[in-house]
Amino acid sequence: MVQVTVDPLTRIEGHYRINTEVNDEGVITEAQSNGLQLRGFERLLQHQDPRDASLLSQRICGVCPVSHGIAAANALDDLFGVAGEVPITGLLMRNVHQALNFIASHAAHVYLLWGPDLANPAYHDILAKYGDVGNAVWKELQGRFAPLIYQVNGTSYPAGSSYLGAIVEFRRLHDAISLIAAKMPHPVLQHVGGVVYSPTIADIEQIISYVMKVMEFVKASTLGISPDTWIENTYRASSPEKAVNFVIGHLQELLNKSLTSKDFSHSAGWGDVPLFAAFGSELIGEKLLGLPISMKMDRGGTYKDPDKIGFLSYGVFFKPENGDGYDPTSPADSRVISSGYMNGYFKSDKFDYRKILESTNHSFYIDDINDRPPWNGVTVPEGNPENIDYTKGSKSRYSWAKAPHYDGIPCEVGPITRMIIMEEPLVTGLVKTFQDNGYYPVNNYTRMIARMQEILVVYSELMKWLTQDLQAGGKVAVHTDLSMAKSSTGMGLWEAPRGALGHWVATGPDSMVTLYQAVVPSTWNLAPRNSQEIPSPVEQALIGTKISAAENALGVDYSNPLGILHTARSYDPCLACAVHTIDKTGKHPDSIIKIV
Repeated sequence: MVQVTVDPLTRIEGHYRINTEVNDEGVITEAQSNGLQLRGFERLLQHQDPRDASLLSQRICGVCPVSHGIAAANALDDLFGVAGEVPITGLLMRNVHQALNFIASHAAHVYLLWGPDLANPAYHDILAKYGDVGNAVWKELQGRFAPLIYQVNGTSYPAGSSYLGAIVEFRRLHDAISLIAAKMPHPVLQHVGGVVYSPTIADIEQIISYVMKVMEFVKASTLGISPDTWIENTYRASSPEKAVNFVIGHLQELLNKSLTSKDFSHSAGWGDVPLFAAFGSELIGEKLLGLPISMKMDRGGTYKDPDKIGFLSYGVFFKPENGDGYDPTSPADSRVISSGYMNGYFKSDKFDYRKILESTNHSFYIDDINDRPPWNGVTVPEGNPENIDYTKGSKSRYSWAKAPHYDGIPCEVGPITRMIIMEEPLVTGLVKTFQDNGYYPVNNYTRMIARMQEILVVYSELMKWLTQDLQAGGKVAVHTDLSMAKSSTGMGLWEAPRGALGHWVATGPDSMVTLYQAVVPSTWNLAPRNSQEIPSPVEQALIGTKISAAENALGVDYSNPLGILHTARSYDPCLACAVHTIDKTGKHPDSIIKIV
């Protein structure tokens, strides 16, 4: 047995450590997910004016501040009793704001955080076994996804073309957000009762221009075909089978041309998604398309016991047809991407926020209650440094992240969950295809396909809001005053790019905050074990995964643990959201801490 620890896991947001035990066959048999900083952001809002939450909570994360701002604003709508009155223009502005952030965040993950692993030198040696075709594919992977500082055997190579191109589009999307929200990160658009800015016709037209420019990159680099053609045949397909058949047929057509010419370039129609879709999966590439080799990412990051995993979405994006106001509990079908829960066998159930609990049994917190709902949450950190040790194994406390669970079951949250619950045709069809062929449908490959597909889903809805629904100069907020928050509670349910995001707030007789709790996506995905000793989603996904590239195709290499890297990064970790620091010196009491 070999202990393999990745500390820190790089190319993520925040500070994160993964500890594993690996057997002689190179299979991970044990895993601990370690959040390395103290969680305590909720304490910063104690005794504050609750209206500050939509701004202050954004400092939780610079990648997804939009999501925290909207979740906080939703919680304040509930707290002030105005959720049912928020004008439709204000809700659509929240939609547009979030959609731009979704696309930007997903693009950053696909190209800048996760994509560089496709240029890992191990894949050169694996693909080289496929002769000239394999070498041509490797040339494309390296030429597209290599990061800024990239060396192989002492030779430096330039950063990948898609990697660099995505940085430009990421900036463009931030410019679009800044147009209506003043700046990015930490924009200032969201507020209790709606938003603080009503768009002009020029604003709407400029955002459309930004988005269409991004889609030029998607056409040229990401897909290799028109985004509208892809959407029409996948997201808008009449059945899951037709969506999958379109993608398989498209890949087969590309292969028929390229296997002879050995040209897998962008100019030959090989967008980044088709290239990954064909060569990333054993099932799609080898069994359905007849390729002799693949990166076998559909074998890693799976769940081995469906009884111990669930899939949870709070729902996101308000439906324009519902008009003013919304239900803070996010009933099924009340949002464009629906709330819902699926068990590990993909059986659906309605979402019920009352089933959400957090455990601190394996976290560095002090609490005499095993499981608490977030509306009664407690954040009391362990104060004795001698009791903080990440190395004592799974039976100890080993993380600063709490362990959320839904009706006792840890849940994966994020793009693949949302796409499955909303029954998006392509991802739903892939689930059935993998099931029919004896694979567990949620794995490192399908997580990334779902994230890529969600970019197109959100783009499609965003263009509808901008061209049909959003009205310039409309009313964007309802009046509120502080007295409306006296001795009240509020809940804000939303989805960040990485998954389910909830904010809970309570106030006292003076309308000041007495409780603030945030349960964030990376707390769901990257938690330690819960009170029932069930590992978190990432821990379950790691256990049983092979440590090295393509199912240990080159043998066991503990020094290049791509099984860990692919699996952990497939969740798009954001430990800045999951763990935070507070002052313990006593010089700055909680009641006067300010974030600037």
